[in-house]
Amino acid sequence: MKRGDKILVTEDLSVGYKNHGRAAPVMEHIGLSARQGELVALIGRNGSGKSTLLRTLVSLQAPLSGRVIIKGRPADSIDSAELPVLVSFTSTEPFPGHNIRVREVVALGRFPHTNWLGSLTDEDLKAVTEALEVTGLLSLADRNIDNISDGERQRTLIARSLAQDTDILVMDEPTAFLDLPSRFSIVSLLRKLTREKGKCVIYSTHDLDTAVNEADSIWLMDGIAIGQGAPEDLVLNKSLERAFESPLLTFSQSDGTFSFLRPGAGEIALEASGICKKLTAKALKRCGYRINPDAGLKIIAESTGTGNLWRITGGATEEVFRTIYDLVNHLPDEPPE
Repeated sequence: MKRGDKILVTEDLSVGYKNHGRAAPVMEHIGLSARQGELVALIGRNGSGKSTLLRTLVSLQAPLSGRVIIKGRPADSIDSAELPVLVSFTSTEPFPGHNIRVREVVALGRFPHTNWLGSLTDEDLKAVTEALEVTGLLSLADRNIDNISDGERQRTLIARSLAQDTDILVMDEPTAFLDLPSRFSIVSLLRKLTREKGKCVIYSTHDLDTAVNEADSIWLMDGIAIGQGAPEDLVLNKSLERAFESPLLTFSQSDGTFSFLRPGAGEIALEASGICKKLTAKALKRCGYRINPDAGLKIIAESTGTGNLWRITGGATEEVFRTIYDLVNHLPDEPPE
């Protein structure tokens, strides 16, 4: 899918803090770009500087050196009244207000467009309604924000950014603390905004699996430098593997996922097919077994009219089980010689 022009660029950017007048950089020499209609996931270990970078991109924090270019203009040349028309920011901080309706929270996103009295025009009200529709919140518009779920509250903050009607949406951990369906729902919404509204969405996340599967581009902070590329590029060049390297983890290039590195329990053969084979192999690997068709101990998985059966052969006796749970709980710690 061909995307638009570069809408945000960093040039030799250095981000960090100043302590007693002395620079304390978190990351230096950052050269990144994001395009219109693109979903960008920023990932990295805790403390790598993700939030610092995002705050610098939206001018909530001054760069130590270098610059951020927004729609062809240096960010430091854009005055504070115009910047919210170009870029919006959603943080992980909880919404500070209480006893306020969802619709009213979303309407706060229109502040860059209203007059000094903050009066909402018909155009503003239309933008608020559209933001509620796109985020699936129209039925909750009159609900108190204290009386909705965490996922719905996060959608409300995204709707507020959407009502702000900026071409660039920057979000710090929008899926933090959400359950699995809510995380997928939020990322699906962000992707929808890029595809249907042409927005550029840049968001930080610890959800590596979703980022690898859904983002158009990944900004990867490894504590030393920051790289950029399609998720598949970063899997192929092993950047992802190096960034999260640990003696406790192993990385699969075939599906771009990490799993625990477990002590070896030996080798075992597996005769099965379809999804049953895949799930049985997954359970065996979790127990530390390596699949080897020539191993002496063998598991045969069969489908029956009432379900599945697993038989263990090659041991002292042949045993039959009706669940994977029972199967793995009867496997020996070490296969027989």
